[in-house]
Amino acid sequence: MHRIAKVAVLVAAAVAFSAPVANADRSYIYNSYSDDVTDWHTGVGWGGATACDMDQDGNSVKAHFTRDDNSAHVEWATGGYGTCVVAVDLSSTNRVNKHRSQQIRDWATDPYGPWKYRP
Repeated sequence: MHRIAKVAVLVAAAVAFSAPVANADRSYIYNSYSDDVTDWHTGVGWGGATACDMDQDGNSVKAHFTRDDNSAHVEWATGGYGTCVVAVDLSSTNRVNKHRSQQIRDWATDPYGPWKYRP
């Protein structure tokens, strides 16, 4: 019985660690979002931000973000459903410290997702 309990614990741990993990740094607005991006040159997290349009509603999505030097930036996904636009100015020294998403609508207010802050 003791051996069976050990095997059960190992199987449960394997399942828990193999399950997909939600990205806690995404700022959702409806089905679209902004997200932090790793600087692919250095592997440093929060090197940039991305805007992803995952709705088929014809609205575009903006990712608003600020960097350590307090400069404000915007990435805009206008290509439609499934389009993600990544900030081209990735940096491992002037990293993103917060970002949020915004859906741009033609005849209504443009709602924002919550700010997500770098840990």
